[in-house]
This record gives sequence, structure tokens and C-alpha cells, in this order.
Amino acid sequence: MAGRRSTDHGAVADLARRFPLKRCVLVTGTTLLYLASSAQGAPIDPSSSTAGWTPIAYQTLLPDTFDDQATGIPEADIVGSTANPAFYYRFDDAGTPLTTDGAIAFRVRIGADKPPSGFDHYLGIGLDANQDGALDLFLAVDNSGNPDRVGIFDAGPGANTSPSTTSIVTSPLFSYALSAGNFHFGPVNATIDPTATTFDLDADGSIDYFVSFVIPFADVISALSAQGISGFTDTAVMRFVVGSSTQPNALNQDLGGPTGGTSSAQTWGQLGAISNPLSAGGGFAVPEPGTASLISLGLLAFTVRIRPARVANRTAKRSAPIARLRR
Repeated sequence: MAGRRSTDHGAVADLARRFPLKRCVLVTGTTLLYLASSAQGAPIDPSSSTAGWTPIAYQTLLPDTFDDQATGIPEADIVGSTANPAFYYRFDDAGTPLTTDGAIAFRVRIGADKPPSGFDHYLGIGLDANQDGALDLFLAVDNSGNPDRVGIFDAGPGANTSPSTTSIVTSPLFSYALSAGNFHFGPVNATIDPTATTFDLDADGSIDYFVSFVIPFADVISALSAQGISGFTDTAVMRFVVGSSTQPNALNQDLGGPTGGTSSAQTWGQLGAISNPLSAGGGFAVPEPGTASLISLGLLAFTVRIRPARVANRTAKRSAPIARLRR
């Protein structure tokens, strides 16, 4: 990619040298790309409004059925409906044309905050990075023990294609201490979810809560590369499974989408527990320009430069007869 970008810019620079511009500014594709994407360079605030987050869609089921958690604990119950999504993501491309930097964030709606106050479970996002139906990594909040943390966890040695064949390696590949910049646990209200139709989806008398967390995208790429999944970028297609548990070794309390199913032998797809395919950048990242687009920009600038010259030539030709008459 670096070699291609160098060649692209060389082509535009050559045009600029051959046709110096006196009355216009040559703007390269990279500059335009930066200007277009710089608005997305602000770090993700995990406590920000859902207006800036994208609901994650499923093929057949709505995430999620109420009160279907295996242990009966509402803090582990993922809840959602058509009007009140259970599962969101957000991507920050760091305001650069690179496809391997920035951060990815997730938000999951749960049924309540049980005493004592604070989220004290494991909430994991299983990532299928190559669309083979098997989960490759888990991006998670692990508040089930000590220390509380956000982390990237490797999938276990099994097939990882269904709840019954999936496990999670408990030692994280990457670990991040909780901070206001990477974790938020707060009640669903009109501030954080201005389009919500209710703040208590399961009507149990307890306000629902959002669990939100942020992970550096470069670390996700690094963890996948260590598994032999190379070339992963923010344009790569992936799918997600979301679930909760009492400890970081399996998703054994609730799954986003189906009713129950935490020990099912059905595949994630058969169970309806895996999301539709999407890319991290989604509709937010601006694609890198190719050689053709960069050269087109150079030719546009060249056209702007020569047009005044042609007008000047035509004016000079029209003035010549008048000058001869005066002599």
C-alpha cells in the first residue's frame, strides 16, 4: 500500500512540475481524504448518545428475548427490540487514510444493574473475522474477577462454531485497565438514548443499562495476525456473536438473539445468534483513492491552469486587427 501511495503521489507531482500552477492550488487525493475523514478522528466516548452508534442487525431474530438468561440474573440478560436495539457498534478511523488504525467500540443493553452497584460479569463479543462460521477472538469487558478490565481474548481450541463447541482462553492477549475513555456502565435514559421508547424493556421495574467499551483496532488486527488471519483492515467483512457469562471461559449466561441456547449444538447461524456481515469502517470510513482518481485531480488542476491561458490567447487575437487599424 505504501508503494502504491508513493507512486500515486509521484504521478500527480510530475503533472505539477510540468504544468506549474499560478492561480490555483493543487490538492492531492490524500489531502481531500484527510479533510473528508478528519471529522471522524475524535476518540470514541463510550458514554456518548446512541445517535452516533450503529445497531448491529441479525438475519432472522431480534436481539434479544427478555428474561432468557441461564442464571436468572437481570444484569446478565441482554435485552432489545426493533425500536430499542440491544447491540451497537461504533468505529473511529483516527482521521487518517490508513485502514489499520483507530478504535472499535461496542454497546450492549442489559436488563438491570443488580446490587452492589456496577457491572460485575463478563460480556464478550465473539468475532468471526474470515466468515467461516467459527469465532476467532473475543472482544470483552471482564469484570467477573480481579482486576476489572477490557480485553481481547483468544478463542479456545475447539471448533467454536456453536455454543457447545466454543470456549474462551481466560488470559487476555491484550488487557486495558478500565477508564472513562474505554468503558461506561450507565442507565438507559433520554440523554444516552434519545429515541428509546422505554427505559425498562423487560418491564421488571428496573431500568435497563448500557455496557459500552472501546478497543484499539490495531490490537484486534495484531491478535488476528497471530492466528494466521492476515491482511485484516477496517474494510474487511466480519460477523459478531454477543453473550454474557459469570467468568471468562464461555458465554454461559445469555446470548444476543435466540431464547436461551447457551449450550446448544446448533451452529451460530442455525441458532440465529450471529450478526449480518459488516465491516468496521462501515459507512463511516472514507475509502483510499486509487491512482486514477489522484491523476484525475491533477488533470482537473491542469485544466484550471490552461483555461485562463486560452482565454488570454483568444483576447490577444481579437485585439490584433484593432491595433493595425490604429497604426
